[in-house]
Amino acid sequence: MRILTIGLGGAGCRIVDRLLAHDQKAPVRCVFGIAIDCDAGQLNSLQHVPVDHRLFFQPLDPALSGDLAAHLPSEEALSRLQALDDGDIDALFIYTGLGGTMAGTAPGLVSYLKERLAEPVFCLCTLPCLQEGDERCSAAADHLDTLHGLLDGIVLFDNESWRGRVFPAPDEPGISRAGDIGALVRRRTEPPPPVSETELFYRNFNDIISRRFTLLLRAGEYSERAPGDLPEVVLDAGEILNTIQGMGFITMGYAREEVPSGSPMDLLSRFRPGTPAVQDGHLKASRVVELAKKAIFEEISAPTALEEAKKALILIAGPSQEMSMRGFMTVRRWIDRTIRGLELRSGDYPVSDTRFLGIFIILAGMESLPAVDTLRQIRDRMRGMQAEPEESPGT
Repeated sequence: MRILTIGLGGAGCRIVDRLLAHDQKAPVRCVFGIAIDCDAGQLNSLQHVPVDHRLFFQPLDPALSGDLAAHLPSEEALSRLQALDDGDIDALFIYTGLGGTMAGTAPGLVSYLKERLAEPVFCLCTLPCLQEGDERCSAAADHLDTLHGLLDGIVLFDNESWRGRVFPAPDEPGISRAGDIGALVRRRTEPPPPVSETELFYRNFNDIISRRFTLLLRAGEYSERAPGDLPEVVLDAGEILNTIQGMGFITMGYAREEVPSGSPMDLLSRFRPGTPAVQDGHLKASRVVELAKKAIFEEISAPTALEEAKKALILIAGPSQEMSMRGFMTVRRWIDRTIRGLELRSGDYPVSDTRFLGIFIILAGMESLPAVDTLRQIRDRMRGMQAEPEESPGT
């Protein structure tokens, strides 16, 4: 699946930057995007978005300094996107952090682009943590309600539910590896710049988001894979779009587990009397089922009641010899019987050069989510407080 992307504001730009970082490692490019922000420092800090794809703007008229939406360079953004579109693009995704200053410009940008682009337009939104304050949470609820009626779908990642559970990835930038002489020299000559706990959380969370999205996009791009990595059931762009288009709120769950290395000694042990080789099939099936449960109940982008989903999509990825079809069909039957809709799609993504088996699940079509309800309750409470008449003196 090939997409155009727009990073809108600090959070959105950083997510797109990480998405491009992962996409550039693959033999086939799936992501082409731009970054838009009114903060020059944020744009300059990006590492993977090309400089000529970064759009900086600020209102020049002091009388309109607070109206960012009126000054958003929508025409220039469209021109840059059209230059990136080679005719084989499947969708446009806008990435933004709800509650932020730039998120307020998203509705106008979405309306402008949908009138001029044939591809469906989606938005990946991060929801603020409650500790960021009632005003930001209230603004996020307003942004979400406005965008809900404009977009073809909204993928939600809830910062609050992930806080305290995000750890750096093995290849997190800034962690030197064996052979990285430059990093070792810098480590000895100068201390690393201090990073706050909040900044570290968002950095690692952005990487989690981009990794999940990369897996989904690469699932149908099998033309450049090794001969042994061809899927039995291809999950192409059409299947993905049919799951999420017109489905309102969308969440994504992903869980993975390191699998045995499969050394020659392990292979020989299977033929020895008394070994548990006969249980291998059951263990592999159980692993798939447990990963699916973890993806839905623990590693979901925003807490979701499975019974509220209208549509679902399941992708199993990893070494083909570890993909238990018995376990996979068990997961399919479980989700198919539980969601309130009737559409369930699935596919496999064999990858021979990995040590991990993963399950990726999309749930779509929920009318609301607990995190969304919480933001709306905060907004309603704030409105009620503002509407209360002040007591007159002497009463």
